[in-house]
Amino acid sequence: MLGTSSVSEQLQVKSPVSVLTGTGAYAGWETPIPFRGMVLPKFPVTELPATVSEYVRAVAETTQTAIDMPAVSSLAVLALCLQGKFSIEGKRDWVEPLNLYTLVVAPPAERKSAVMMLMSEPIKKFEADENARREPLIIENRIKKLVLDNREKMLEKKLAKSNFSDTSELQELAAEISGFEEIKPCRLFCDDVTPEKLSGILEECSGRTAILSSEGGIFDVLAGRYGGNTNIDVFLKAHSGDSIRVDHQGRVSEYIQNPALTTLIFTQPSVMSSLISNGIFHGRGLCARFLYSLPISTVGSRNFESRPIAEVTAERYYNLIERLLNIENAETKIVRLSEGAYEVLKGFSEAIEPMLIDELSEIVDFAGKFVGAVLRIAGLLYLAERSENLTDGELIMPEEFMRSAITIGEYFLEHAKAAYQLMGADEVAEQCKYILRQLQKSQPEVITVRDVMRMCRKFKTADEASTPLARLCEYGYLKETKPKTWEVNPLTYSMKI
Repeated sequence: MLGTSSVSEQLQVKSPVSVLTGTGAYAGWETPIPFRGMVLPKFPVTELPATVSEYVRAVAETTQTAIDMPAVSSLAVLALCLQGKFSIEGKRDWVEPLNLYTLVVAPPAERKSAVMMLMSEPIKKFEADENARREPLIIENRIKKLVLDNREKMLEKKLAKSNFSDTSELQELAAEISGFEEIKPCRLFCDDVTPEKLSGILEECSGRTAILSSEGGIFDVLAGRYGGNTNIDVFLKAHSGDSIRVDHQGRVSEYIQNPALTTLIFTQPSVMSSLISNGIFHGRGLCARFLYSLPISTVGSRNFESRPIAEVTAERYYNLIERLLNIENAETKIVRLSEGAYEVLKGFSEAIEPMLIDELSEIVDFAGKFVGAVLRIAGLLYLAERSENLTDGELIMPEEFMRSAITIGEYFLEHAKAAYQLMGADEVAEQCKYILRQLQKSQPEVITVRDVMRMCRKFKTADEASTPLARLCEYGYLKETKPKTWEVNPLTYSMKI
């Protein structure tokens, strides 16, 4: 059911009809669940680490935007910093990477670019500072490579002109060339990029990168709008960490063993609609990999004299991001769960599982990856909170971080429901609204299946109408009194469809 209750509520009460009191004029009828005008939860910012939460609130205040925009951004920023360096173990043989795909949906004039800039600024600063530090090292490294190349050419000529049994010089040079490591500029993210170029960037950046975009044009590129071919393999594999091998004629072969890609994409509703309605994106699971956020608009209620971000607040946030970016683990470190965290995750997973064929069946592709996404968020929260002590000792996550992640996960689940429903991915919901609009024209008290077929020419057979009619009963618009005959809730005709 695409309702508005939280996961916690749904875990306890699985009835698809809200228990609301009907009016005195319509005794026996409950208020139907609306198909439009859903009240979505705000991001639970108190569940974020204190340093992050404080900065998120400050960004929302200075930009006069919904708290959701910087809050979701903060999770993507943490994922960018930590992906590939750490992963989290839910149980034996189940390990999740820590990268996230996030999508914030807002219409024009919502100051998406301003939020993106403020949240990503410490990343850009780190990248610039690191490249300034590396510049002389890169030059020295390039010269050493030229020297090795010249020695190799000279040795080739020497070998070609003479026969000699002493191969020590050849072996020495081969060892030097084999052990040579190229120093490259620091590149933490990209924006407007093709899938082919993205795989190259992943290879150049040790398998880790991010897409930070305030426009969402990447979906046009993925759909092949500019190249003619739909190519989403790199996006699918870089979310789960599956190895990427590219062997195309005319291109240098590429191999990325454990790719990790994070996305923070701000886009407009029309772009999200094209994403979810794209048969290839939806069918192959790209849509299911995103965490959706549909913030409430602040346009029309923004204050000009907003409070600027306090220097101490910005400094703490910048220092946190710098600490996390500076971590370089030789191998990916595993965060493991405490006994309490494990039990919380186990209970949560066991509660969600039966909902995949009931309450969450309409977004089952998203819901099937939901518990894994919550586990990733828990790992990010824990590592950010413990940022000053991540190099020594075993990493055991207490249960409070799992509980915070579940609360944040509930937010994303409700917004995913809205994204799928409002953008037409829920075909049944659209059929229900079509029936209701036809009913509102004549406002009958009772309808039969013959009436529905007469009013709703969209349905070619009675079977096609059976599913939306059943949904209308679940939502409280109709009540079946006898086979193929329904009473209509009088409140239906005062509701906006």
